[in-house]
Amino acid sequence: MNKITENTSFVNGDESLGITMLDFWKYQYSNIYDMQEYIAEFIVGKVLGINEPINRDGWTLWDINYRGKRIEVKETSYYHSWQEKIANGKISQQRSFSITPAFTGYKDSTTSYERQNDIYVFCLNTGNNEEDSYPLDMANWEFYVVPTRAINENCTPTQKSISLGKVRKLAPLTRYKELKNVIDSICETIKK
Repeated sequence: MNKITENTSFVNGDESLGITMLDFWKYQYSNIYDMQEYIAEFIVGKVLGINEPINRDGWTLWDINYRGKRIEVKETSYYHSWQEKIANGKISQQRSFSITPAFTGYKDSTTSYERQNDIYVFCLNTGNNEEDSYPLDMANWEFYVVPTRAINENCTPTQKSISLGKVRKLAPLTRYKELKNVIDSICETIKK
């Protein structure tokens, strides 16, 4: 498979069509407000020095391998680009994150569900409108880093989501500049 870059051309046989992957990315992926889930994962990956995701196919049980630990990144935000059309611009301050246990049968012969990661990084974009929630500005993000064991101790084994309020009780607010240090510190506490 060829390495795809922004300059990779669409072709018709041997003829270049004058259309590039950058054209496609701009066309399909320019609404960054609807891609905050991926942006959050990208932010966490980049702060940890990871340049390529392990979960491109979407079937991995966690998002990032780092220092022998499995990290799951979850995102939520107050503002969504569809809000004004659907909810007359009213913003709910209630937010939650998915912590759904995953099927373990992929790794062994048992049939059970459990959280497969070691660490959760919960990412909240705090803006209430398009301008204040610009997802490429790290000042708009709050991060909460929680060892999965703390989730398991405070949630039921089958619980599928956790509220932002509960996450805030389990972990202090972390800003972008401190994110790597906090993750590194939590990695040190996890025995494998």
